[in-house]
Amino acid sequence: MSRAVRITLLFLVLNLGLFAAKLLVGLLFGSLAVLSDAFNSLVDIATSVMVYFAIKVGNQPADADHPFGHSRAEPLAAFTVSILTFVLAFEVIREALERILSGSQPEISMLPIFVLFGVILVKGAMFFLARKFPESPALVALSADAKMDVVISLLALLGVGGINFGLPQLDIYAALAIAAWIAWIGFTIARDNLAKLMGRCPDEATLREIREKLNELKEQKKILKFKNLRAQFIGSEIQIAVTVIAPKNFSLEKVHALEEEIQSKLKFVDKVHEVAVHIEPN
Repeated sequence: MSRAVRITLLFLVLNLGLFAAKLLVGLLFGSLAVLSDAFNSLVDIATSVMVYFAIKVGNQPADADHPFGHSRAEPLAAFTVSILTFVLAFEVIREALERILSGSQPEISMLPIFVLFGVILVKGAMFFLARKFPESPALVALSADAKMDVVISLLALLGVGGINFGLPQLDIYAALAIAAWIAWIGFTIARDNLAKLMGRCPDEATLREIREKLNELKEQKKILKFKNLRAQFIGSEIQIAVTVIAPKNFSLEKVHALEEEIQSKLKFVDKVHEVAVHIEPN
């Protein structure tokens, strides 16, 4: 079991505990902000489960049914999580509007404050743990998520504080702010991962690195030039197709060796998995 998978499982267990604590306190004392924070933890749980299975499935080698591997598992899982975030955000907003219209008041208690302080401490520890592994995209994402969870719990704490200091409307406003944040996260997850599923071109920095690798071969006079460079995401991995112009006196063995060298060189670029090289003589 890889380190990324082990830490993902640890985060899953912690998020389950935090979700249960916030849900119980939110229901007992009627704090919509705490319930919204609990829904945010539910999104974290779904994300952790999806990331765990996406890593497991995505690491499977290519087979007869999936000749390019299983790299679409991760963005597909992330898109599923984005749908859940929209549903939860809608539920929070609906409940907030109902509470405004009904004028119902949550109960005053210090327990939700203590619970949220505990949540902030745990999420802070999760953030510092995950950021120690910048080489893992999954853990980088979990680190960013934990940092945002601290902000959300601070908003919930503001709402609970308003209840205890005679400003119960702060609980509703905090819940609406959390719902807006959940919806924004869902939108960004859907946007980024739909683009990967649709074969989006990599960012300019990645394309520049690919061109630099090819230009190195040109400077070494192993190729004359290159053209028709194309790159796209296949799931979470990048596929490249490029046409290379080589001296016409190259033997078949040299052409084959050049093709393997180009493929090997370009696969050093992050996320590049497949490289199709077409060599033309000049």
